[in-house]
Amino acid sequence: MSGGPTHTDCIFCGIAEGRLPASIVHRDAHWLAVMDIHPIRAGHVLILPKRHVGRIAELEPAAQRRLFALADAVLRAQEAEGLAAGGGNLLLNDGVAANQHIPHLHLHCIPRRRGDTAAFGLRLLARTVGLFGPRAERARLDALAGALAARVRKDAAVRTEPEPGDASAR
Repeated sequence: MSGGPTHTDCIFCGIAEGRLPASIVHRDAHWLAVMDIHPIRAGHVLILPKRHVGRIAELEPAAQRRLFALADAVLRAQEAEGLAAGGGNLLLNDGVAANQHIPHLHLHCIPRRRGDTAAFGLRLLARTVGLFGPRAERARLDALAGALAARVRKDAAVRTEPEPGDASAR
């Protein structure tokens, strides 16, 4: 993924450029993983490209693989931190028809626990109709981000397969 123009009115571009606050779980030359400000469950993380990309088809195959390698690392970190017990959901709303509220590609990594189906379903349904609920406290998000970041940094999957054009790949 090469750098390119960003969209000044895009919230995720604002986060990627440092103009807007976020609780960062992972940052590299091409990707960010941040805590969701309106989490469906504690530990809910969003992975997004730093450059403005609307849909997954706009990513090169290597970038698509990198996205899911990061998701795997985040899911394992959520489990290791006790935020998930036995699994998680990856959710990518790809386009307006799929309920993508922000037109910048982002993959939700949502930790799950046995028995949370009703609460999870209600929160997901609310988000589907645009009801995001209260914002999480920044201090809590920062603490979760720090704990997850330490585990994600140690993950070998995060350090593999540089993207095309990445100078570190040479």
